[in-house]
Amino acid sequence: MNAYTISRLAADAGVSTSVVRDYERRGLLCPCRCTPAGYRIYDHRALECLRLVLDAKAAGISLATMTELYRAQEDGNRVAVKAVLREIHTALDQHENAIARFRDRLAGIGMAEDLPTITAARSRS
Repeated sequence: MNAYTISRLAADAGVSTSVVRDYERRGLLCPCRCTPAGYRIYDHRALECLRLVLDAKAAGISLATMTELYRAQEDGNRVAVKAVLREIHTALDQHENAIARFRDRLAGIGMAEDLPTITAARSRS
């Protein structure tokens, strides 16, 4: 078992410790144990969970929705889990459609081929 302090967990996920604390307050993360000195210790599941939540957030899924999903899962409420997952899939479909429309609009104004150049230039900045 890999053991992570809050600072190591945050560093491995590429976030600040305040993000980890916020996610813990929301019920998205839970330490597997605490040391006698009161330090929270997380396991590899916490890192995977943190990465999942970060990916969801990047995909446009709200932290409130992820919290709802985790609470339903923790409560063993399969009906609620399925409902939240449907909501997530609908949101992802909407985002994918919006991205496709945007790409089509870029192509329509002759900028589709310039997009990789623009993206590459920004990443070098």
